[in-house]
Amino acid sequence: VLWIQNCLFTIQAEIAGAHKKIDKKEIEEIEAVTDMIEKKLPPIKTFFISGGSEIAVLFDISRTMTRKAERRVVGGVENGEIKVGANTLIFLNRLSSLLYAYARYSNFKKGINEKSPWYN
Repeated sequence: VLWIQNCLFTIQAEIAGAHKKIDKKEIEEIEAVTDMIEKKLPPIKTFFISGGSEIAVLFDISRTMTRKAERRVVGGVENGEIKVGANTLIFLNRLSSLLYAYARYSNFKKGINEKSPWYN
């Protein structure tokens, strides 16, 4: 989605020191889209194993990379290496939630059941 790409460009610029910031409206938008998708899905009652359809796998990989980026940005902020606004950290966190919702939704639309991990 183009608006997510624009937000990621803004975040990259902010990390590089530009006077760009993620606004609260971007957070509200990403939360609204995530909520809309989640309302179409069965409620989460357990953890799920990633995978299913090819597109769900790609969303899961993207979510993993987003979480990694979030951890690196938080680490850079904590170490004083970079400065970003609080909205940037919130947006990165919400982006991974959106990607998780997209992964679940793509499997749901293809009729692929979510699988819980086996515990020993």
